[in-house]
Amino acid sequence: MTPPRPLALLLDFDGTLVPTARTPDGVAVGAELKALLSDALERLEGRLAIISGRSLEQLDALWGKTLWPVTVAASHGLEMRHDGRRRAPPPADIFAKLTRATEARFGARNGVVIELKSFGLGLHYRLAPELRAAVHRWAEECAAEHDLVIQEGDMVWELRLPGADKGDAVRAIMHLPEFAGSRPIYMGDDFTDIAAIDAARALGGQGIAVGDRIADAADAVLASPADVHDHIRALVEGEAEPFMT
Repeated sequence: MTPPRPLALLLDFDGTLVPTARTPDGVAVGAELKALLSDALERLEGRLAIISGRSLEQLDALWGKTLWPVTVAASHGLEMRHDGRRRAPPPADIFAKLTRATEARFGARNGVVIELKSFGLGLHYRLAPELRAAVHRWAEECAAEHDLVIQEGDMVWELRLPGADKGDAVRAIMHLPEFAGSRPIYMGDDFTDIAAIDAARALGGQGIAVGDRIADAADAVLASPADVHDHIRALVEGEAEPFMT
């Protein structure tokens, strides 16, 4: 009998490891989560990665220190840090310019939260859902003028550079020496995670949705980040099967 392939955990951040906050800077990373991932990283012999639309800079700031030695694919895979080395394209100043233009466009309207990233711009309307269509039209104008990609998320329209998505990030990570030959389990909660789930499944792994938003695209569903933490703990301790029924 062929022995089972070792497990690799690939994890979205917002809405998966931490609850979605009303604003991007409202997220808090607790000591319990840090301890959980540290233990999982050790038990999985390095086969743990975070894949996020946030930038590396944002993730490190939320963590309170660098996330290293966890492998991180940030900015939807445009940034990658593994083995202490960072790979990324040259900085794009277009997003700082679009931040100023967006502030001029929506500055007098309460509720549109602008999230400047290294390689993207998040236009959050969670505090003003009635502005969804107006923010979308503005995102379309910006994307058309500057050859950008629009990514829909949980009450956010994100402008980002073309050329990468979370599925690409999964495939790149699974080619790294520590991950090669393992079975990927990806957990995510939003539309941006569907490509990653598809990639994990194509590599013989599993996709787990957190919440109902993308449940139809996944093999299993967990209700909340707290359930994600419990499932990670059970997986690495051998108390749960990789594929749930």
